[in-house]
Amino acid sequence: MVQQRGDITAGRVQLRVTNTSSSPETFTTAALLSPALSEPAEWDARRPVTLDPGRTVDLPVVLPAVRCIDDPGDAQATFTVDGLSVSVPPDDALDVLGRAGATACDQEDMASVARIRAAGASSGVDGTIALRVDVAPSGVGTGTIELVALRGTVLLRFADGAEAPLHVAVSARDRPSHIDVVVVPQRCDAHAIAEDKVGTLFDLVVRIDGREVAVPLERSQEVADTLLALTARVCGLTPAD
Repeated sequence: MVQQRGDITAGRVQLRVTNTSSSPETFTTAALLSPALSEPAEWDARRPVTLDPGRTVDLPVVLPAVRCIDDPGDAQATFTVDGLSVSVPPDDALDVLGRAGATACDQEDMASVARIRAAGASSGVDGTIALRVDVAPSGVGTGTIELVALRGTVLLRFADGAEAPLHVAVSARDRPSHIDVVVVPQRCDAHAIAEDKVGTLFDLVVRIDGREVAVPLERSQEVADTLLALTARVCGLTPAD
């Protein structure tokens, strides 16, 4: 089981299969099953894949909702190979499912207090980009969290460096609010912007119950596209309005 940079925003993993036999093998289905997943993650096979001896192929599966559970147990990868059903435990050396489950727990804990998301981006001053982060308290309970910082990406950083300190305390019954953050390009090569995968996916550092965790800052595809367009404009790759 592997997760490449482009898989992160797509919410998927790859089931990497190597044919160690002496004959071609044809795969028609593949799926990943785990107690940590709300349902099987299935490979969208548009056509069968035949794997020659010694060859390797990555079969992408999109992860469904990840459950927050203490012990996710053992995952199983299932395949239909030459018409036969096969089930094997996948090698998860990078602990992809473990990390996904931990992030799901952290997101649940944060959401019980407030929903934090990148709500929009606009042109700033002097070649900067203004990022608006909305804070929507849940209105339920008495929990509190502290928004510690935002972390930059391979494409974007902040006016003061790789991180933008926030130090904002939020209670579940606070009124909705927003935070404005100044963003600047980290790099301006055209191919980096055109081929971006995770350059608009900031990490939000939050202190919950005395522990600091980092969760992806929620943002829509519209906000991501706006950030990329503004980055290209600031870098002088597209004309200003």
